Amino acid sequence: MNVKEEQYLKRVIKRVNEKADSLGETIDSNEDQYKELKRHTVDYKAELDKYEVYNYQQTMSFIDRRSTLETGILQKLNYQKSSPYFAKVGFQYQQEQEVEPFYIGRYGFADDRGEQLIYDWRAPIASLYYEFNLGQGSYESFGKIFQGNILEKKQFEIQDGEIQLLVDTEDTVNDEFLLQELSQSSSHEMKTIIQTIQKEQNEVIRNTKTKNLIIQGVAGSGKTAIALHRMAFLLYQKRASLTAEDILIISPNLIFSSYISNILPELGENDLQQLDITTLGKSFMEETVSVSSRQTELTEIIERPNSQRSKSYRYRDSSEFFEKLTAYLQQLTQQVVAEDLVLTQEKILSKENLGRFFENPRQQPLVVLIEQVSRRIAEEERLEDSKPVAAKLKKRIGFSNSLSAYLNFLSTLPQGCQGDSDKNLLASSDLYPYLYFKLRFEGIKSKQQIKHLVIDEMQDYSMLHFRVLQALFPGEKTICGDINQALTKDQQPFLEELSDLLPANQLVTFDKSYRSSYEIVEFAKQFVNNPEMTAVKRHGNPVEIIPVVDFPDKLIKLKQKLVEFQQSRFTTCGIICQSLQEVKQLITELSMPLTIINENTSKVEENIVLTTIQYAKGLEFDTVILPDIELGQLKQTDNRLYTSCTRALHQLIILTN
Repeated sequence: MNVKEEQYLKRVIKRVNEKADSLGETIDSNEDQYKELKRHTVDYKAELDKYEVYNYQQTMSFIDRRSTLETGILQKLNYQKSSPYFAKVGFQYQQEQEVEPFYIGRYGFADDRGEQLIYDWRAPIASLYYEFNLGQGSYESFGKIFQGNILEKKQFEIQDGEIQLLVDTEDTVNDEFLLQELSQSSSHEMKTIIQTIQKEQNEVIRNTKTKNLIIQGVAGSGKTAIALHRMAFLLYQKRASLTAEDILIISPNLIFSSYISNILPELGENDLQQLDITTLGKSFMEETVSVSSRQTELTEIIERPNSQRSKSYRYRDSSEFFEKLTAYLQQLTQQVVAEDLVLTQEKILSKENLGRFFENPRQQPLVVLIEQVSRRIAEEERLEDSKPVAAKLKKRIGFSNSLSAYLNFLSTLPQGCQGDSDKNLLASSDLYPYLYFKLRFEGIKSKQQIKHLVIDEMQDYSMLHFRVLQALFPGEKTICGDINQALTKDQQPFLEELSDLLPANQLVTFDKSYRSSYEIVEFAKQFVNNPEMTAVKRHGNPVEIIPVVDFPDKLIKLKQKLVEFQQSRFTTCGIICQSLQEVKQLITELSMPLTIINENTSKVEENIVLTTIQYAKGLEFDTVILPDIELGQLKQTDNRLYTSCTRALHQLIILTN
């Protein structure tokens, strides 16, 4: 082992311990002071005037906030006691002889003397590690570029204050180090990737200039982790203008929200607020109307694609539906200007002159436009009040509110596509079409001052979803997903349409998978049309395809594989079914502790999970068992099978009928 590095590690840990001990004493002192002040305000309540009480309360509030801040710092120090850093860069500045060492960790650390012993992975100097091989390198800080030569790069694995692995490398991440990280067992929470960030991933994470970033990544390419690490980086770089409260993640379901919830706290930032697409949409509705379950609709589309309900739901995603919706809105506008307008007994405004006021409306909502036009008419015609004019024009629309107008629009759709929404219950598939209608009809005021929107599993949403989100959240966005994991529709033109919709956007594509073993990726590739997809050369077991005769035979073989899993080194297993009916059958037959993931599941409690593909998306397991695959599915393009297979890290087992 390198003696010099051992000595430096001991020095760093000593300083970390000193600071942690000092901070611990300060926190204890703060707590004692807080208790004393609280006791004093209670004991002398009758003798204190209101100004003294106010001062005591302000002091206690300050102590409380300071203790919260210091407790957070102490948590970071306790982590650094065990694993203070993971990389080192030896950098020789231009025109200087000395080579300066920079150690990079999850958190930065400076001792009480002000010496920076560890640099945060998000600091400008850390880009030397992520972006350059040995040789010339540079980094930018405070608008100035520092150039020089990188003469040394090391990677560390440090646990419990001891160096477990130390490698010299020329690249961003040494292959041996990367493969060791990828070979680890999975857990019920997503892991940070700061130790294995690749050069192309780093460029996306540190991109602060692109307003709307679209990440198209194959399964296992790290796109979700990259999006979250980008948020951590932006919070670090823009801490004066951006806080965790300014960022919102649109997450596909409760279990996925739980799965990613630890990333930002582990990186030293507050957790981000998360909402599913339906909850977010409902927050903009003023009407007291219920909205049906989106997950129930997705189940219907996936499992019964030819049912009338599925066709109706999918119709909402079509270009034909959008064209009919916009045509209907245009029709309502035409109704307003279809006839002459009687202003007074003496004054009549011709429909030609009335139409002039409605030219070039600049996408104003119709009701808002009518009010603006009414004021202009009243001003030009010298009327005392514009309200009677507005009332007459609004009456021509024929509907008093957005919901009744939208429900009437649904009645004009082709037979079988009208759906089952009414004034009391709006189908989930009608929620965002309705919000788009409402935006154009009477307008929606955004209630949340969100500066950055993160949208995961982008392929599961329609262009109408994105049109509404763009209108409600015109700020920055990070959008990620994989068009080949779309479970409900063909997504081939999706990326082009999304790029056309979003201003100042950049599309980044990741084709290398890091999650699954080489054998699993090569097997899964056959189910999608993506010849560019590649896998890291981490070899594992061959994919097992096990034929079964009937349900009892399948049950025997499934239980046998679960016993083998429990006796193996692996820690997580996902049984991913193609239908809810299969899940229900297996629940009654598998007499072992397991977690059933459905719409209401928020946390994985057991190492064995039983679910369908719509809830397994985005998750990963050491072992994946697909218990209900038809033999014919293995010979055709199938997004669901591709998605199911790529949930596996190390072992994939398929039971075929």
